[in-house]
Amino acid sequence: MQRIFTWLDRFMRLDEVIATAAIFALFLVAISNIFMRYLFNSPLAWTEEILQMLLVWAAFLGASALVRRREHVFISFVTDKLPPRLAHWNEQIFSVGIILVSAAVMLYWGTQLLSFSAYRSTPMLQIPYYWIHVAIPVSAVIMIYHCVVRLVQQHSS
Repeated sequence: MQRIFTWLDRFMRLDEVIATAAIFALFLVAISNIFMRYLFNSPLAWTEEILQMLLVWAAFLGASALVRRREHVFISFVTDKLPPRLAHWNEQIFSVGIILVSAAVMLYWGTQLLSFSAYRSTPMLQIPYYWIHVAIPVSAVIMIYHCVVRLVQQHSS
């Protein structure tokens, strides 16, 4: 079982790689538009649509990478005041339970959104919004996977 998790974890690390590549591409597209606008007085009309798509993918895949690394937002105000045993359970409830529930909601509503976005396209490049909004359920599935792995690892140790 551990061997399967090791192989899947290598594959699931693509979220961080793709999010990083999307942020880098976002930077390049934005800078190229700035140069075209201010140096050549000829802005690129298609950049806004590409930037929107890259930002959505970077945000959602970045969020799933943060879940895997356990670097997501966690308010430790209550946990710091609890005894260690209760603090552990409080952390588990919030770092696994809340994320798991949120990811399940994202998965459900993200798939609902896909049925509507398949019929709309971006005005300039005619990219179906489906390819922008599919980042939501993809990210949710990866978050659920990371939470399940964390639960299995904690239960087995």
